[in-house]
Amino acid sequence: MIRAVLLLVIVVILIAAARSFLPEETSLVGSGAALAFGFVLLAALQSGTIFASFRLPRLTGYLMCGFIAGPSVLDFVTESMVRDLKLVNGVAIGLIALSAGGELNFKRLRPRLRAIVSVGAVSLLLAILFISTACFLLSSQLPFMAGMSVFHRFVVSLTMGVVLSALSPAVTLALIAETGSSGPISETILGIVVLADLAIVLCFAGANALANAVFGAVDGSAGGGAGELMVHLFGSMGGGAVLGLVLAFYLKTIAQRVALFVFGILFLCAEAGARLHLDPLLMCLTAGLFLENATDIEGAKLVHDIESASMPVFAVFFAVAGAGLHWDVFKRVISVAVVLAIVRAIALLLGSRIGMALGKVPAAHRKIIPYGTLSQSGVAIGLCVLLAKHFAGWGEHASACLLGAVMINELIGPVLFRGALLRSGEAGRREAVAGSH
Repeated sequence: MIRAVLLLVIVVILIAAARSFLPEETSLVGSGAALAFGFVLLAALQSGTIFASFRLPRLTGYLMCGFIAGPSVLDFVTESMVRDLKLVNGVAIGLIALSAGGELNFKRLRPRLRAIVSVGAVSLLLAILFISTACFLLSSQLPFMAGMSVFHRFVVSLTMGVVLSALSPAVTLALIAETGSSGPISETILGIVVLADLAIVLCFAGANALANAVFGAVDGSAGGGAGELMVHLFGSMGGGAVLGLVLAFYLKTIAQRVALFVFGILFLCAEAGARLHLDPLLMCLTAGLFLENATDIEGAKLVHDIESASMPVFAVFFAVAGAGLHWDVFKRVISVAVVLAIVRAIALLLGSRIGMALGKVPAAHRKIIPYGTLSQSGVAIGLCVLLAKHFAGWGEHASACLLGAVMINELIGPVLFRGALLRSGEAGRREAVAGSH
């Protein structure tokens, strides 16, 4: 740990020195991206090592590093730098999604499908119900709902409940990879969060359509947001199927420098997705599912081939996510954010227990699985951004409250999940399985 602390101090001194030579008004676009990427990568890796020495998730170290170095605290990584790193984020999301899809074999999951559907459905239903109710009861304390009718407050509360119910495949996969976990518990949790987040996207489309009908979209086109979201959803899935075919062809006919080819494809996906309004997460998730379930290529083997690149990718991705957390916004909504985070945790833990009973989950698994549902990250943040974009007046303020709760879940959820994985007895099994082949 001492070595990691010293390296982190050196990196901070170097970035401070580099920044001191630049005028204050410099935006750092372009070259700033390279500076930010190098600093974030080195500093985040050392921060992860420091947190790991205290038996905390490396992921939490990455987040805290980004938050402290970001615009809210030290401003080593400026807002323009965060924007410049969007392409890197797209690649990271693509890698996470491709790995998640490659790990989900429907044939292998069939015995646990009832558990996955039961836990996911009940947890999401209770989360949406509890969070929406909490938002409605707190509406008198929320200035942006002042003057709204009861029905309008109900619609806003329902939309907020759907957004805050999102789970996090990115955090789940990152922690499974970090702990080297493999087995029925890890597979069940991954299946729950992936399928639940797909369901949340569809629920958001419905809630968004209702809110558009009641309030009208920013551009005045009622229902336009939901239609746009559905095209975005199914267009991304179609693009993912094409991507899966390309990867399958390459892996069967060439199969050389696989990791390099995959990363090239992911960069292309991130760039094309931004221009064509497609989601890299859905595209790469679909491609991973296609490879694992519709071809004779083992998605898990592909994941293992590119696993060596996962840690630096996760480090940059979560550090940039941490840099995007704004303390000035969080301070204004901290009381509401804490209440919503607690209500969400209660709903998900209770929903998981009811779902596990309905799905006849083995008793030994019931103490672990609920903790896999608590974390949040990219999907929830993305839905908050859409909320602020689509609804003038209340959308931006509702988004700020939700982002405050997401910030809490983003920091606490991974700690609880990592502890649960270590207690499950599945930590370290992935290395053992890989070594036996």
